[in-house]
Amino acid sequence: MRQYLMLDAMRGIAALAVVWFHLHFVVGYDSAGPLAVDFFFLLSGFVVASAYDDRLGKDLDTKSFVQKRVIRMYPLFLCGLLLALVVQELLILKGFSRLSQHQTVLSFMVELFWLPSPFGPDGFTFPLDGPAWSLSFEILVNVLYAVFHRHLTDRLLGLLAVISGSAVVAGVVILGTANFGWSWATLPLGLARVMFSFPVGVLLWRHRAQIPQSLGRVPPWLPLTGLGFLLVFPESRVSDILFVVIGAPLLVAIGFRAGSSDHARAFRFLGETSYPLYALHGPTIVVLQGVAKRLDLGLFAVPIALVYLCAMLILAKAFAVWDLSARQALQRFVKRHGRAARGSGARLA
Repeated sequence: MRQYLMLDAMRGIAALAVVWFHLHFVVGYDSAGPLAVDFFFLLSGFVVASAYDDRLGKDLDTKSFVQKRVIRMYPLFLCGLLLALVVQELLILKGFSRLSQHQTVLSFMVELFWLPSPFGPDGFTFPLDGPAWSLSFEILVNVLYAVFHRHLTDRLLGLLAVISGSAVVAGVVILGTANFGWSWATLPLGLARVMFSFPVGVLLWRHRAQIPQSLGRVPPWLPLTGLGFLLVFPESRVSDILFVVIGAPLLVAIGFRAGSSDHARAFRFLGETSYPLYALHGPTIVVLQGVAKRLDLGLFAVPIALVYLCAMLILAKAFAVWDLSARQALQRFVKRHGRAARGSGARLA
């Protein structure tokens, strides 16, 4: 399968923007970083469709597809959750936690299964590892895509996108932001976000022939810089809606048409570190936020935030290497188990 290096780079920029948004307690201002989640959902629909839309129901069944997606996503999700548990236990020990020990254990047991926890304070669906809320929607929409794939005509996908998109727009107008879905109160709107962007991504792939070839002539630095600025600057109702409805699809279209680049190594690095960065930054940033609340960082705030970003990129690269090995081991295990099960069935027959 072709590797879309520009899309990899965009995914990395979006992951960095999410981390920067979560550093608002340090740097002192909110950004439009949460919009990166909508970009991730749309990009996921596009990439998943590129790999599996023609295979599902033919040489790939639903169970095998779900296994592939779980193997792709779960190891790093689990690492993030375990790291969150360690941080939470330290916070409890030091008397800084808003979760009790009982709530921590129950939330951990629930979140292990990608399920939202009802045991945390402040209405967070994933009180141990906040960013994991979007990963739960990610795996949900992947499963729904596989289960109902044979029914997902362009017309149905378009209808889903229109209905869900209308709910997202309404949510932005009412709440003043697209940063919803992470709480129990806005859980339905989080579902609307993924049920708009993922189908749009699938449709974009199915109709990729209509994407103008001229987009491939856009200089690589332009969409990457544009995406970074859009996600780092403060948000507004109008900019949120325009990005979700127009900006994100346009950026994916540009990334699809982009040709080879002189910066392939850097683009590949951004792609490789994007998911580890997203999956692991939540627990560590809680500690940094706690420090920022208790100390006046002053002029050191932005430099500290940048040092943290660099450190997280190094950590993400290390975990990307481990994740690849872990996924390969899981794939070998699943293959051996499948062969053993088929052999046992044949003997019984």
